[in-house]
Amino acid sequence: MEPEIRTVERSERRRRRLPALIGLAVIAVVGATWIGLFSFLGANSAFGTVETVADRYLCDTTAYDLEFPDLSSLSTVRTADGVVLGQLTERNSMPVTLDETPDLVVAALLSAEDKAFYEHEGIDFSAIGRAAIGKLTGNFAGGGSTITQQVVKQNFLSDAYTIERKICEAAIAAEVERRYTKDQILEFWANSVFFGSNAYGIRAAANEYFGKDLEELTIAEAALLPVPIRNPTFYHPRFNPDNALAARNRTIDRMVANGYILPADGAKAKAEPLGVIDQQRVDPLSPQVMIAVRQQLLKSSKYGLGETPSERKRALFGCPAAVTDCDGGGGLTIDITLDMDLQREADRILRAWFQRGAEGPTGAIASIDNRTGAIRVLASGLDFGNDIESGQRPYDLAAQGARQVGSAFKPFTLAAALESGTRDGVPVTLGSYWDDSSPAIIECDSTCSSEGNIWTVHNAGGSAPKGLRTLESATYNSVNTVYARLIDTIGPEPVVEMAHRLGITQPLLPLPSITLGAQGVPPLQMAAAFSTLANFGSRVEPYLIQRITDQDGTVLYEHTTEPRQVLSDQIAAAVVGAMKKVVSNGTARRAEIGRPQAGKTGTATDSADVWFVGFIPQMTTSVWVGYADNNNPLEDFTVWNDLTGEEQYYRRAYGGTLAAPIWQQFMTYATKDMTVRDFPEDPPGANVYRQTPYATVPRLELSTNETIDALYAVGLAGAIEEVPSTLPQGTLIGIIPGPGVKLRQGSTITVEVSSGIPPEIAMVDLRGLTRGEAS
Repeated sequence: MEPEIRTVERSERRRRRLPALIGLAVIAVVGATWIGLFSFLGANSAFGTVETVADRYLCDTTAYDLEFPDLSSLSTVRTADGVVLGQLTERNSMPVTLDETPDLVVAALLSAEDKAFYEHEGIDFSAIGRAAIGKLTGNFAGGGSTITQQVVKQNFLSDAYTIERKICEAAIAAEVERRYTKDQILEFWANSVFFGSNAYGIRAAANEYFGKDLEELTIAEAALLPVPIRNPTFYHPRFNPDNALAARNRTIDRMVANGYILPADGAKAKAEPLGVIDQQRVDPLSPQVMIAVRQQLLKSSKYGLGETPSERKRALFGCPAAVTDCDGGGGLTIDITLDMDLQREADRILRAWFQRGAEGPTGAIASIDNRTGAIRVLASGLDFGNDIESGQRPYDLAAQGARQVGSAFKPFTLAAALESGTRDGVPVTLGSYWDDSSPAIIECDSTCSSEGNIWTVHNAGGSAPKGLRTLESATYNSVNTVYARLIDTIGPEPVVEMAHRLGITQPLLPLPSITLGAQGVPPLQMAAAFSTLANFGSRVEPYLIQRITDQDGTVLYEHTTEPRQVLSDQIAAAVVGAMKKVVSNGTARRAEIGRPQAGKTGTATDSADVWFVGFIPQMTTSVWVGYADNNNPLEDFTVWNDLTGEEQYYRRAYGGTLAAPIWQQFMTYATKDMTVRDFPEDPPGANVYRQTPYATVPRLELSTNETIDALYAVGLAGAIEEVPSTLPQGTLIGIIPGPGVKLRQGSTITVEVSSGIPPEIAMVDLRGLTRGEAS
């Protein structure tokens, strides 16, 4: 007669001896010399041996929230275009009660994972001993963790393998066993454990690997399901079928040994092939977005789900399984701003361009609705997850990947300069003229570079002689030396303040190099700040959660957009005007999409990161390209150009050559059904910021070069002209017009220097004159 699985639990469970469990858990990790103790001593005997060890590693179980989510009342996340992104949990997808789970499936789970589940009190000391001895002898035949310990590890503790964590695992396992019945623990575990291939829970696993519901499973199929739990990669039935087959047959043998199935049925089941179906391909549904939604809802009380974390957790996940008189919670519908169509296209584009995964460059795309701040896209070129070797990353490159933005930071410097910057007492405008020679050598008040208090800046083209260009031209042609001299004039503090005011929330240091984007900012924040410029200085906060509705249709939360004017519309219009020319005349011509647009390219030091952040009146998108884990230069590599349909080699990448065409491809798709709109007309007073101001001719310096430098420093050019003189050649004689004269910036001043040749003096012809006339 088969044993009754769910009636094995004793009617009265003896009281737990928590100190004994703690001490025994310590021994499990302290050393192999004590391993034999677990094999030959029971819990009672072992307790006396280890009691003193436990005192050192006591764990306060009251510090942990040990409530299980109600897995039958999960909240659903839905995108702006109606796609169900998933259920708001990391534990399962198709929960089923233990009463609805066939005995055959339960037998397979217990035989594979914890045959003494209904006998032990959270820790199976004999199993720990067998596992430890097996590791030492090379005859490893299963882990030492009970099902209760697995629940603890997966839900309440970190992955850190320390003695303290093992102690807490034991203590919390005992507390979980005290708080919940065996059936509750088993049901929660069976519905929450990871079975590989994104299947959380036994019912989801049956559907994933066999396309069946639980009651349709054969003995062989039921025995295979728990196999991937211990190591989803090593025992994956699709990718490592030999390993999975051997483990399945071991489970079948245990089912026979435990009396759950007859030997003949077991032998027949072992002769069957795995029978796993091909994976049903589905588009990735952005797990990083799901996690972001979950974190936002649990961390903030503004969504109306409760004032404390525990209240919000209950509202989101439902009543804890241990509370029988609880009513309500869970079952929410969370509508988010993500556009799944655009998200999928962004994912596709990034994976098309960068096909080497984590071994090569990758990218990220973030998009924001300018009117509302709604986040439409958060796409990363790498999959989200903890399997680093397979190319996954446990963070979202689009929202969290803070990388140097290069010259994409220049619009913030420009806005700060137009707002309050002056040079020689004259306001800075787009029409002001600046020295564009390279290099620019900037002296700082304190350490500002690897050179100490000297900051040397070069243009992309290398060295260049003295010359003048307008600040507008320096913007759309991305001239580094002009912006180095600009921030030297206005100081870095107002630039940092402006960046934060426009929407950058990342901490920034007020260093001169900030103007060249030498500090990291995530793509989402860059899109948010540029969106403020697109709105002519009106800032709307980026947001992801649009609406929350309960099961009865009651709206618990609805986002409202609250614009704030953080920059005058005149200055913003002037900045946007210059940024339009970045696309039409400057470094981002490859971003052209045939409608009104503006933006800025960015290339970090050594081309380690390249950017294009651009906008149309309705939408702002930032594109970053680089290496996910390091600052390797983007040099000597090949990508698949998805625009041309062929490989493209890059000797060295720049924002305008790599990020801009990716932006162009994505935005062409994003705007295919979008009305073409132009930016608003410039508000009255905007032209003030485009005028060319006057400059005062400076006084003569001690040398010609110093005088030339003084002229270029105020926006005037100096043209050297040699004049006859008895002074040594090259000696500074004067300037025309002279010091104090006001001229339009960009004007040329004649700088007279001695030729070293005396002037020719002609004799005066006095013939025919009277003495008086001659005198």
